[in-house]
Amino acid sequence: MTLKLKKRVREISFKSSSLSGQICSKKLNKSIQFESSLEKDFIYLIEFDTEVCTYLEQPIEIPYVDSDGKKRKYTPDFLVNYHDKFRKDEIIEIKYESELLKKKDELEGKFESARKYCIANDLVFRVIDDTYIRDEKHILLKNIKFLSRYRDFFDKIDYDATNLHFDTSYACILLDKIEQFESCTINQLINTITNDWEKKAEIIFLTWYLIANNFIECDLSNPLNLNSAIWKN
Repeated sequence: MTLKLKKRVREISFKSSSLSGQICSKKLNKSIQFESSLEKDFIYLIEFDTEVCTYLEQPIEIPYVDSDGKKRKYTPDFLVNYHDKFRKDEIIEIKYESELLKKKDELEGKFESARKYCIANDLVFRVIDDTYIRDEKHILLKNIKFLSRYRDFFDKIDYDATNLHFDTSYACILLDKIEQFESCTINQLINTITNDWEKKAEIIFLTWYLIANNFIECDLSNPLNLNSAIWKN
C-alpha cells in the first residue's frame, strides 16, 4: 500500500528559543518544517536519497491511550514514500537516544499504537535516533551538507542584479569528458580540461553542483574531496 498524503496535520510553531524551523526541499519544491536539529539532519539525508520518492512531515494523527487511561493523539515525524513499489512506505519517528531511554514508558504507548496502525495499513514503523543519523551516517551527512550549498545555486542567482558570472558551458564539457572514463577522480577529470587555475576553481564549483544534482555520481559514504572517484549517472 502507498499512503499518499499531501498536507501535514500539525503546524510546528517557530520560537526563537527553540531549534525548530523550516528548510527548502528541492525534491518536493516546497518548505519542510522541523522541530529539532536532528529532524533537520534527517531531512538532509532523505533529500539526497535517490530511493525516496516523496516525504511529508507531521503526516497523520494516531489515537492511543496513555498510561493514565486518557485518550490522546500521537503525530509521528515523517511519512516516507519510495520509488520501489515493492518497498513499503514508512512512518518514521526521530528521537535522541537519551530521550528514548528517559521517556521509554511514556513513548511506548505512542509507538505501540503506531506499530498497530502500520500493520493494519501495510506500512513500516521506524524509530531513528541520533546514533544512526549523526554517528553511523556521519560522513554521508557531512558530504550532503557540503553539497547542499551548491545544489540550487544557479536557481537563486539574479543575473540582472549581480556581476557574478559562471561559464556553464564547462558543465557540458565535464559531462562529455567523464563519458570517456569508466571512472576517474575529480582532479583527473579537471586536469584533462584546463591548466588554468582560475578556470579550475570554476570547474570544481561546477563539479560539486553536478554531483549535488545527481548528474555525476560518487560514493558519498566516503569523505568527499578532489581525489574522490566519480562517474556519470
